[in-house]
Amino acid sequence: MNLRNVILILMLVFLTGKGFSQFDKPTIQLGFGISEPYNDLKGTYYTNELLGSFYVQTINPDFMTNNYGGKTGLNFFGKGKINFDKYSTVRGVVNLNFNTFNTFESAQSGNIGVQVININNVLDTVITSISNDYTFSNFGIGLGLELAPTSFTNLVSPYFGGYLSFNFMNGDLSRTENRVDTVSLSFSDFRIGVTFDAGIETKVSQNIGIALGIKYELGNLLYQNTDGGIADAIEYGKSNASINDAEGRFYSSIYGPVLTSVRREVQAKKKEINWGTAYIGVNIGFNTPEKKKPKTVN
Repeated sequence: MNLRNVILILMLVFLTGKGFSQFDKPTIQLGFGISEPYNDLKGTYYTNELLGSFYVQTINPDFMTNNYGGKTGLNFFGKGKINFDKYSTVRGVVNLNFNTFNTFESAQSGNIGVQVININNVLDTVITSISNDYTFSNFGIGLGLELAPTSFTNLVSPYFGGYLSFNFMNGDLSRTENRVDTVSLSFSDFRIGVTFDAGIETKVSQNIGIALGIKYELGNLLYQNTDGGIADAIEYGKSNASINDAEGRFYSSIYGPVLTSVRREVQAKKKEINWGTAYIGVNIGFNTPEKKKPKTVN
């Protein structure tokens, strides 16, 4: 074995040992929070208007054209963290989270107009009861880095990080007539965004800690799109519609004070789907304390 091979082997052993020492403190953070929609995610999906002498509840014409009718919701998440240095100040993070909006908003009841052909073979409108319900959700996978400059103190440490987020967004709007028949519209798409995360953490034992933090998520920076074909119309009974977040036109039959299957062309603006979350989490570490060497008696 020549000197060159010996040097290569020694370098490999050194780097491998150093690598294992740097990744010796994995941590899992589990938590939940309250999420607030911002920009074009925020809005109201229903409205009330006058039809003849009756007030009826309709779908807001701004819904999906200018915003997504989002209200306050909940966030559930889990983070896996690996330390890049022995002081735990630089960490690689894998983040899984689920947001559901409109969590605290109940179904909205009212009346709606329905088109019928009467006994005289004339198009007429009658009033019937209706209930509308709506949710918007996102399942996200994030990859990024986190910095905690004073974590080596094992006391109280601020941290901040940024992640590339892979988001699977979904909205579901359901309509129930006469408390019996329910029909739904579901729209979903994949988007890429970024997440900014900051907080403060403290240890309560060797491997357990508490974290308080805030996140802000830019949910749809990449792959914005609007499906404007007649076959892609937004209508009840459809389960695979697009979220239509790019500027453009699409067809829809969900608007108006009278229920009808006629598809109307509408104009949509480019929409930013962003939200913020205040959360509390529990850090679970997997540090194994070094065993004290037994004292030897000379």
